[in-house]
Amino acid sequence: MMEKGLFHDLYDRLRVVNFRSYSPDKLSGYLHGYLTVYTMVRIYPWLESDFGVAYDIHERAKEIARWYEVLVQKKDLPADSRAGYAADLMDVYQLYSDVDFLGKGVDAAYEILTPWGSEKLVLPCRTPNICRLLCNCYYFTGDVECGELAGKLITEALGYTRGNHRNDLLGWWDAICLYDDVIGLMELPFEEQERLGEERSRLSVRVRQVEDDMIEQFVRMGEVSSVDVGQVFYILAKREFVAYNKEYEKKE
Repeated sequence: MMEKGLFHDLYDRLRVVNFRSYSPDKLSGYLHGYLTVYTMVRIYPWLESDFGVAYDIHERAKEIARWYEVLVQKKDLPADSRAGYAADLMDVYQLYSDVDFLGKGVDAAYEILTPWGSEKLVLPCRTPNICRLLCNCYYFTGDVECGELAGKLITEALGYTRGNHRNDLLGWWDAICLYDDVIGLMELPFEEQERLGEERSRLSVRVRQVEDDMIEQFVRMGEVSSVDVGQVFYILAKREFVAYNKEYEKKE
């Protein structure tokens, strides 16, 4: 109940925020939080009384997406940042079917992955954003090589997240979940499926701990620079969605 109240309070506070004043690299959490809320309201229309009509939530998310639409075309941006913006645009398309978002995301993706007109895919870095980009390219274009490269990155990530040095655990967790959704472990040999399934179960416990720590820090300190509020918003939105799904299943 504490998390539900916290989420609704944060959601209300965000109604008056001008995201144009925020650094673009801090907006992905807010975007995915709104995408999650939009999905909730589409599935459970009576939640409009709590979160507003689906159209307004849709427009709020598009405020961020429109900014990314411009940023993905900037070839001088670091590859990791640009990959994140492109992957986010493709995530938005999955809900809104906005062809402009998808087209600009895919175009930027292949500029990032095939520098200087190369015919072979090249990984400019091995980050969660690049992995999400590969997954989305596989999903939207059917590019098998993108799926294979994403699988290799996931295998590597599940190996080196064993150490406590992994700074972007939540980013990798999002990439792993996306990989499962759009490609799936069935693309791997059975033994590898079992091993990665076990690794993912182990990792989910750590992810929950990190998320709980972030929420606790937010409650303790509020909206300050040391807390990624967008990420907290996204975490709480996902948990709210899970809670509604469980509640609905009980009623059936």
